[in-house]
Amino acid sequence: MSSTSKNLGSPLAVEVEIRAEKASAMRRVAHRVEFLLAELSKVEVASLGTQGAERARHVARHQALRAEAEKQRWYLIVQREAMGLYRHDDIDELYRLPTPLR
Repeated sequence: MSSTSKNLGSPLAVEVEIRAEKASAMRRVAHRVEFLLAELSKVEVASLGTQGAERARHVARHQALRAEAEKQRWYLIVQREAMGLYRHDDIDELYRLPTPLR
């Protein structure tokens, strides 16, 4: 039996490397979403009891962080779909975006 016929059922080294890179990229985006959600939480706590210009600064910061978190969360979903994962209930549960500050 030739070495070519032995490898027909197993992934090529390059395929393994591509899968590993996809997983690594997905992990990086997930960490970014987690960081942004933590920052959003900090802004929410810092905004408690604030008014006027100070409140406006917190609201603006929260809006910017939330928009970035939403974008990164979407990137995560796109990467998952590229890997054949089409259900995103876990993303909705793990990476829930907070309600916008008012």
